[in-house]
Amino acid sequence: MQMALASEVSGVSPATLYSLAAEGRLQLFKLAGRTLVDTESLKALIASRQVWTPETHRGAAARAKRSEAARAALR
Repeated sequence: MQMALASEVSGVSPATLYSLAAEGRLQLFKLAGRTLVDTESLKALIASRQVWTPETHRGAAARAKRSEAARAALR
């Protein structure tokens, strides 16, 4: 698979794909002077994704701190 398509499919930049290959998490190969991504390797990488959820308590603390600073500035 061409790098541009692999980037679009995975949602990460070509530079990130190269970094993942350097870490051994993705396989690349050359064919006729072009760098291609091994499709099975990309599928395995996508399957190994981690679920992410934002931490709500950290955002609330930051908002409270900004609110307090704004109130202090108005006094």
